[in-house]
Amino acid sequence: MKAVYDTTVEFFALRNPTTPPGGPQTRPHTPVPDLIGREQLDGRVGLASDPSPMRRGFENITNQLARSQAEVAKLEERCRMLEKALRGTREMLEARETELERMRRTSSQRSDGSQNMLTRSETGSMLLDEQRAQIRSTEIYMTRTDSWSGAQVIQAVHDLNSEIIQFAASAIDLCTFESPSSPQAMHDTSARLGPNLAGLLSARERNSQDPTLVGLALQSGMATCIARAMNSFALGLPSKSDVILSQVYSHIFIAEPQPLSSRWRAICHKHVHALYPGLKEYAAEELRETICRWTSDILVAACATNEATSRAWIRETFGEQVARIVKAVAAIAQICKEEIMSANFNLVLVEAGQRFDERVMVDVFGEYGASHGAVVATTELGLRRMTRKSIAGKEDDRAVEQQILVRPKVILDSVGTTFT
Repeated sequence: MKAVYDTTVEFFALRNPTTPPGGPQTRPHTPVPDLIGREQLDGRVGLASDPSPMRRGFENITNQLARSQAEVAKLEERCRMLEKALRGTREMLEARETELERMRRTSSQRSDGSQNMLTRSETGSMLLDEQRAQIRSTEIYMTRTDSWSGAQVIQAVHDLNSEIIQFAASAIDLCTFESPSSPQAMHDTSARLGPNLAGLLSARERNSQDPTLVGLALQSGMATCIARAMNSFALGLPSKSDVILSQVYSHIFIAEPQPLSSRWRAICHKHVHALYPGLKEYAAEELRETICRWTSDILVAACATNEATSRAWIRETFGEQVARIVKAVAAIAQICKEEIMSANFNLVLVEAGQRFDERVMVDVFGEYGASHGAVVATTELGLRRMTRKSIAGKEDDRAVEQQILVRPKVILDSVGTTFT
């Protein structure tokens, strides 16, 4: 670049040897001999005075310098980015090393704790086994839900009442009422069903013409027999043991929450049948025999002929129907006493002499007139649900909620006037 500058200065000095006024002379110039003629020199003046090639060379050099500077700037920026990335990587590696160290310490502490726990568990293994056994023994009662819904229990009671009605209708269809009434049968029937109903059965002429009242008496006898059996703690259990267990359960039902009392009852039933393997069969046979005996006494009190009043004839003629009734009673007892934990379901029988209340009972002959007076007998069983409720904020929270799901059907003391 310097050489080009010197050559240019020398060229203009040759062309104009006079120094500008006041302009210092920077350097001596070497005189160039005029080796060529004036004509030749004048002919080439135009070519030498054109600065385009030198300008292009200068511009190229300037462009290359600019590009070099731009590349240097790019490389510096990239270097800074790489240094920043390197610092970030180092910080991340340091954080990971710190986390790994912390995890190693935690793992070491857990290993020490697990070792200590294992040592303690080995020393207390017998206690843990006992606790597991207790949990397994109570799991079925703590987690199970009711096996039967309220609607299914209601349907089972309706089916039982239907079986009772069919049995009574079949019995009066096969009987004739021409014999005199037996004092002993009248006494037994009066003790079981009440004197009012027993007195209505002694009208032989009316029974022979319309045995409907006899059929209602048979229904009442079976309903009373079944209700008394269902009131026991367990079907067929000896009376002394049954009374004690019933009293204990009544106390638990009032004093403890509903699930606890239901669970206790279910466990007791399970172990009672385990201690008495033949209790179900004994209870079924006893109920079957009681139904046949009560049926025979009612028919005798209603002046039925001797051929149709013996227990043997009743067992032989209505054995299958009685067996179905007994089976239905056993099923309802198991459902209500062992398979339902949320509430108590009890069969309802209205005692003779109680005043009629249409909210909890139904008059069989209510469509023939106003229902009023005292109850003579129950012909169809009802169903009641009882639930132990806890009332927060009260000292005495032993509230029992009762609801009649099926109203029992009864006959009133006006039934004699209705038939007359």
